[in-house]
Amino acid sequence: MITTLCYLEKDEKYLMLHRTKKQKDINKGKWLGIGGKLEAGETPEECLKREVQEETGYKLNSYESRGLIIFNYNNDEPLFIYLYTSSNFSGNQHACDEGDLKWVPKKEIFDLTLWEGDKIFLESLFKNTPFFYLTLNYKNDNLLSSKLEFKDKYSCFEVFVPENYVEKIVENLQRYNLLTEGFYADVYSIIDGIGYWKTLEGGNPFDGEVGKTSVANEKIMKFRVKKDFQELAYYLIKEIHPYETPVINVFEMEV
Repeated sequence: MITTLCYLEKDEKYLMLHRTKKQKDINKGKWLGIGGKLEAGETPEECLKREVQEETGYKLNSYESRGLIIFNYNNDEPLFIYLYTSSNFSGNQHACDEGDLKWVPKKEIFDLTLWEGDKIFLESLFKNTPFFYLTLNYKNDNLLSSKLEFKDKYSCFEVFVPENYVEKIVENLQRYNLLTEGFYADVYSIIDGIGYWKTLEGGNPFDGEVGKTSVANEKIMKFRVKKDFQELAYYLIKEIHPYETPVINVFEMEV
């Protein structure tokens, strides 16, 4: 099942919902943010905006995606919770038919009756950490284990190079462990390619002749480095690359 959960914030307080009104409610007696499950055909963002308006009366003007929580409870189907925060909303607050709404100072929230795992992601929200993935494993109300992982930002490289320079580039990048992923080193892939170019007057080609069209077998190296090291990786590749004007494509991504 997929759900959303949003914490509305103002004046260093979160709008909390004390789940007291539904007879059959896994969250009964606990305090949570605002949210609910996706309806047929909805996206998480559509669900987020609908649930906030239905449960509080507020209309979200903007919001921030903060994390994905995987809630494993007994042998039930896993619950995937898209977590959001917002401090930009409008409208008038109304009563909620699922419980009692209350603005609670952030410093007092841990004094409330919470799921134990909620304290983990609330701490991340308070610290304004990057997007995270949090897996929570419960047996009834007891938190058996948890795993918190943060999304890393990477730059993906695509480098066109003669085959006999691949190893040299790898060695240069590995001077700073830029191709190391966890317990694996020299992590990259190679695709065969054919390069075409015509050298113009004034050029000093590594291969081919001025004024003539050239064709050569190439290798296309593909790998990623953490975004903080993008410029270093680019320099290290250019330092070794034999072409006068090397083709080095860089794409940003998050994982």
